[in-house]
Amino acid sequence: MKKIFLGIIALGVFAAGILAQSPNKRGEASLSIDGGKVSIDYGSPALKGRDIESLIAPGEEWRMGADLPTTLSTDVSLKFGNKVVSKGKYVLRAKLIAKEKWHLLIQKEDKSIVAEIPLNYQKSASPIEELTIKLEKQGSGGKLILEWGKFSISTEFQKA
Repeated sequence: MKKIFLGIIALGVFAAGILAQSPNKRGEASLSIDGGKVSIDYGSPALKGRDIESLIAPGEEWRMGADLPTTLSTDVSLKFGNKVVSKGKYVLRAKLIAKEKWHLLIQKEDKSIVAEIPLNYQKSASPIEELTIKLEKQGSGGKLILEWGKFSISTEFQKA
């Protein structure tokens, strides 16, 4: 009985150690839009002295966070420019097209692309240490903003 008890304690300590090693916290942004809810769940890594723009080459995709995929959940259909995204759950990725030129990739869980949307790029005066994604009210729609390091990428959307 004593060996079983010690085994359970050892397993608990091991599990606690693994959980404590996850350095990235989760973040969530949400917005009510015309009677519906839009939310994004993402991992929020710290910059730790890295230059994110030097880590991604043109043509590469980036998962916009850490650990688990960054996801968009919406219970209303959305319109990004002329691209309509039906209500549902999607994986978000960003693609570096060229220096300071990014696109947002909205994908189904099978990685098929539902929409590819150009993002607005801005340099920041001071670096943002932890990756942050925001959803802000913009007129009758919203704006998705990702800030990290010395840059910000964003796009606007409306209810479709």
